[in-house]
Amino acid sequence: MALNSFNDFEEMHRSVLQEICNIGAGNAATAVSQMISAATDISTPQVKILAPALAGKIADMHSADSEAFLIKLCGDMMGSVLFVFPYAFINRLAETFFPGASIQKREDMDEMSTSAIRETVNIVSAAYANSFALMSGMTVDISVPESVTSPSAEILSISGANATSMCFVNNAIEVTDCHKAFNVLFFPELNTIKNFMRKIGVEC
Repeated sequence: MALNSFNDFEEMHRSVLQEICNIGAGNAATAVSQMISAATDISTPQVKILAPALAGKIADMHSADSEAFLIKLCGDMMGSVLFVFPYAFINRLAETFFPGASIQKREDMDEMSTSAIRETVNIVSAAYANSFALMSGMTVDISVPESVTSPSAEILSISGANATSMCFVNNAIEVTDCHKAFNVLFFPELNTIKNFMRKIGVEC
C-alpha cells in the first residue's frame, strides 16, 4: 500500500513509529539520568495523526506556561522535535546543581538555571537524534535549539501547504524520585519517515 499521507498509515506503521520514538526517548532519558544521577522512566509513546492546524494548536498548548525548545532535524531525516519543560521539572533539575533553588515560574529563572536547562536540551536532543542515526544508518543532524512560546508555525511548515494530516509522537520522561516529567514531541516529515522505515526493513 502506497503511503501518500499519514492518513494511510496502518497499525503496523504506527507501532513501528511508536517503537522508534520509544528508543529515542529512552536514550534521552538515559542522558538525563546520567546528568542528574537519578533514575528516570519514560511513558508509553502516544502516536497521533491529526489535521495540521490541530497538531500545531496542540504544540502551542503544550508550550504554554513552560520552557519549550524546538530543534529541527536535517540531513536524511527531516522533522522537528519539541522539548517541553514544566517549571516543576526545571526546579528539580536546578536543585541538583544549585541546592536551595526555587523555580515556580519564568520570573524565577536566573542565569544559572537558564544555563542548566539549555545544556539539558543540548544533551537530550543529541541523544534523541543520534538514536535515529544508529538505528537506520542515516545521517541525522540537529539545529541549534530555539526557545519558543508558540511553535505552531514551525510545526505546520513540516506538513506542506496541501497536506491533510500530520503525525506526532509524544513521550514523557520522568525523574522517578520525585515524579517530575518533561515531554518530547516528535513531528516527522512524511517522506523521510517512510525512507527511515524502509532502511529498517518495514514495507511502506
